[in-house]
Amino acid sequence: MVVDETGGLRRRRAPAMSPEQRRTEIIRSTLPLLATHGLNVTTSQIAKAAGIAEGTVFRAFADKTELITACVEAALRVDELVDQLTAIPQAGPLTDRLAAAVGTMDAYFFRMGSVLSALATTGYRLDEAKHRAQTKQTEDLAHLRPVLTAVAGLLGADGARLRVPTEQAVRFLFGLVVSSGLGRTPQQLDRAEIDDIVGFFLHGALTH
Repeated sequence: MVVDETGGLRRRRAPAMSPEQRRTEIIRSTLPLLATHGLNVTTSQIAKAAGIAEGTVFRAFADKTELITACVEAALRVDELVDQLTAIPQAGPLTDRLAAAVGTMDAYFFRMGSVLSALATTGYRLDEAKHRAQTKQTEDLAHLRPVLTAVAGLLGADGARLRVPTEQAVRFLFGLVVSSGLGRTPQQLDRAEIDDIVGFFLHGALTH
């Protein structure tokens, strides 16, 4: 809010953005709310979180359903995850690089899982065509290949020390991160759990 020339309060005008920028900002503000409220989130809450008038939400999206669909698509995208993985320094001990990669991937899955879990428990369902398309995409790892490539890049020269091809090793590491959250409510790994995953990946299940 700002004070006008009469001394009254009025809502601060939202900064000028392109329609695509506005949609992106609304989605970014909505995702944490979906993780908490699921389908029960209101457009009033969304507008407040985004710092805009409620009507601006409906100028960017036809309705709440379209906004939630866009949020689900955003939660599943991996471009930001790839950028974060690529930004991890490739110097230093391999264990540190892998720990950073595991923590980054886990944070992505935590955010995504929190949103999808909250939506599912409040009644959200993908239409069948989209569900089949996303299931196939997940099974063939097509949309995750940039993630696997970014993690492979962190191995650097240490990749030559692996007993299996780099691509296969990275899939194993990725599988350990994904499976670490099975059977429990979405929560991020702590540092000890991250170190356990890295240790298991590098040294196997047997003690020495």
